[in-house]
Amino acid sequence: MRHIRYRRLETINRLSIHSTDAPLIVNLVNDCFTIYEPYSYDTYNCQGRDDYFLIYVTDGIFNTEIDGVTYSLKKGSIVIYPPKYKYHYWGEPPSKYLCAHFTGSQAEKLLTDLGFPLEPYVLEGEFSQKIKNLFDKMVEQFLTKAPFLQYSLCCLLLQILLTVATNRVKNDGYRTLKKSIRYIHSSFTKKIQIPYLANLEGLSNSRYIELFTKEMGKTPREYITDLRLSRACDLLESTDAPIGSVGAESGYRDPYFFSKIFKKHMGISPQEYRRTYSGLRAINEQLKEQE
Repeated sequence: MRHIRYRRLETINRLSIHSTDAPLIVNLVNDCFTIYEPYSYDTYNCQGRDDYFLIYVTDGIFNTEIDGVTYSLKKGSIVIYPPKYKYHYWGEPPSKYLCAHFTGSQAEKLLTDLGFPLEPYVLEGEFSQKIKNLFDKMVEQFLTKAPFLQYSLCCLLLQILLTVATNRVKNDGYRTLKKSIRYIHSSFTKKIQIPYLANLEGLSNSRYIELFTKEMGKTPREYITDLRLSRACDLLESTDAPIGSVGAESGYRDPYFFSKIFKKHMGISPQEYRRTYSGLRAINEQLKEQE
């Protein structure tokens, strides 16, 4: 049995496209290891994609590492990787999965409206033949380049996401916190009060924190901190702005407090992070020149 490794970024990200040309755009659909003899596989993308990446496990064990935690997922599980998220997944025969890559000006709103967090997401559930049939139809139309392809693919993707969200509500009594989550994502660089978030959802402070933590896997404060630090890392990597300015644009007006919390969560200071990233970028550029 052959073992396939997907680690060349130009191959993984060949159709990795972020676009706002339409509300929803399906870049790629794939039926992995179900038509041909199943192979083991190991896919690692250190940069992440520019679009969203949806996976539906249809057989065997699908492993993925998210935020340092390894998940071994069975048939019927869903995984969604957001744009720019480093992902690593692997499996052994006869593990199989279906996947779709999508983007669009309304992709983020669609996910939050259906109750999906805008971060790496794992949902373990019972296998749904309906979801598989919808995926199979997407694959068939994508490969045959059916008429009105994008409209058809988007309709099928919407049905898949809606089915997952509906099943989740039925099984877990799930209550979306879309108003507050949307507000957090639009205002995380500002001062955000928990009572305000709770009021958006019509909940008490304690009940809101309880539901938010259960759904998102972290408290509202931790979620906001992660968003701010992600913004800070992006600015440290892409600009030469002073550390104080990076902190201010990430939601921390006090440069000392910004440096302190950055080091607490990232393990190194903002200055060290910038130097490390600059060194890695220089090495990558040298390697590209040698190719």
